[in-house]
Amino acid sequence: MRAEYLPDETLAVSGTQRAEKFNKIWAGIGWPDMDDGYICVVGERVDSRYHCIWEKQGGLWELGTAAVDAKDRLLVDRIWVDGADRISTSYFRTLDGLCFYDEDDTQTLPDPEEAPFKWEHFRDLDTVAGVIPVPDRITSNYRSALEMIRGVIAADRLVIHEQNCPRLVYALRQPLEDLLRSPVMKALVWVVSGLEESNGIAAVGSDMDDAWYKSIPRPVK
Repeated sequence: MRAEYLPDETLAVSGTQRAEKFNKIWAGIGWPDMDDGYICVVGERVDSRYHCIWEKQGGLWELGTAAVDAKDRLLVDRIWVDGADRISTSYFRTLDGLCFYDEDDTQTLPDPEEAPFKWEHFRDLDTVAGVIPVPDRITSNYRSALEMIRGVIAADRLVIHEQNCPRLVYALRQPLEDLLRSPVMKALVWVVSGLEESNGIAAVGSDMDDAWYKSIPRPVK
């Protein structure tokens, strides 16, 4: 599979049964834990549905190689990760072609026009992918975020290239308890949450005033 830019600034991905046209192509990474880590590449099609087009499993080094490959071959320009894993994130900082937002920018989705990318080291490269920390409100409310993404799937807003993403197809058939620990599902949740927010749809609601849930005193008769 390979992506190329079209004159209208969309992306065409070829190499499967037919070419697909996308507005953007992003990726999510679930760091290795009890199981191998996982990278999931998802494109937003021009019909606004999400399409999982490629995956790769492995340890941290394999994920790094896969991330650079996805950046070059599929023109992925954003890679969503859990920044709380400092060791894995630090390793990704050593890879050519990947750049980072400031470490403290984890609460809101960065503005792509103003984001503080560290560009200096990458100006001689043809393509660069930004590694973005998933907002804390997503990682700290992962169960809720997972349920929201399951709703996206139930609404038929996400399709999967089964031949290219067999591990994801298998994972989605597992019990919820297994999904809560799955690097496969974390990768999917990270990237689809980012895509949803880029379209103005909050995957998990922003923090509200803590007074909203308090009981209202009943009037005295």
